[in-house]
Amino acid sequence: MSSGIQNAAPGVLPDPVEAGPEPPRERQEPQDTQGLPRRSRLDVTRLDPPAALIFNPQAGQKLGVTTNSDGAERAQQALRAAGIPFQAFPTQHAGHAIDLAHEAVRAGRKLVVAAGGDGTVEEVAQGLAGTETALGILPLGSVMNMARALCVPRDLEEAARVIAAGNVLAIDAGKVNDLYFLEAAGVGLDAGLFAYFNRLDKLLGDGIGKAPPAMRVLRGALRFLRRLGAPRLLLELDNGVSVRQLRVRAAQVTVANGPFVGAAYTIAPDAQIDDGMLDVVIFHGVGVPRLLLHLALIARGRRADPPRVAGTMRVRRIDVRAAGRRRLPVHADGEAIGATPARFEVVPAALMVLVGVPEDGAACTWIASGDRDRDLAHDLTSLEAGRGAA
Repeated sequence: MSSGIQNAAPGVLPDPVEAGPEPPRERQEPQDTQGLPRRSRLDVTRLDPPAALIFNPQAGQKLGVTTNSDGAERAQQALRAAGIPFQAFPTQHAGHAIDLAHEAVRAGRKLVVAAGGDGTVEEVAQGLAGTETALGILPLGSVMNMARALCVPRDLEEAARVIAAGNVLAIDAGKVNDLYFLEAAGVGLDAGLFAYFNRLDKLLGDGIGKAPPAMRVLRGALRFLRRLGAPRLLLELDNGVSVRQLRVRAAQVTVANGPFVGAAYTIAPDAQIDDGMLDVVIFHGVGVPRLLLHLALIARGRRADPPRVAGTMRVRRIDVRAAGRRRLPVHADGEAIGATPARFEVVPAALMVLVGVPEDGAACTWIASGDRDRDLAHDLTSLEAGRGAA
């Protein structure tokens, strides 16, 4: 199976290959692939050159409605109050934050602060991944999945204090088609809906949401939902010990690095961002209406049990393709990036980020928060039982 996202070739799906046991998870301080500790400290008050503040002047807008009244000026005030020296750089167009992050790395900056929504954070991360420059977050957006996952408060003054504390964690990233993703990527239902929603968001943001183009987007989304069904998929999964192939019928396959994606959908609630694995949720045998209901139940960070027949695995790599000539949409962190076939893989310790402290009783999304243990065992009984029907 080829890597990346390419045109699917017709062919007969191979028979499944049984997998061996998943590697056990030991209770230990997480390390990267070179054996270096995942946690470190950064004195952000004495940086030379100072931190770069990359901010999106248009953050906090969804479907033409203001969802976050905080702006760039307030973000800068919060950094000054926390004693963090910085230089500010506004984004001017989509993708500009990636270029600005690259420039910050070339300038020798050890800290880049992203002030904006999840899109701004993810663009900055694209430019910082694989470097020693750390990422701090000041939430100016509507949802803020990564801030939620990293225990960064929505209040800007408190978020600036998290940055000033200098607690650095090397988190994993996923990669698909040479693009990094921090939250989740996937194939099928959510990938298609994200693409239509983003088109509608742009139309409404441009002030022409009642024009015919917006109606065409809505009609296209309805056609997509009617036609999706339960596509036949071939999955090849590598957990680092063995490789397995599965043939399934599934309207959606989610490959999660963290718990939240999109409208804070908690699709993989137990995913951790520093375990060197991706959590794969396969909605095998789940119809589109039931899956839409599940997504509604888990929006805004809520947790709900997945449909009984859904299965979860933890892998280092997964290849996904549809049977025959069919191609399904693919997304990375809620952005449409192409169609199947697609290869998703984990990049351990890809990004240095500044993290907060979990509140008492709150779930934490990284192992390095303490001696939290996690059971890696997964139950694929429902997938195995349903494979014959695929």
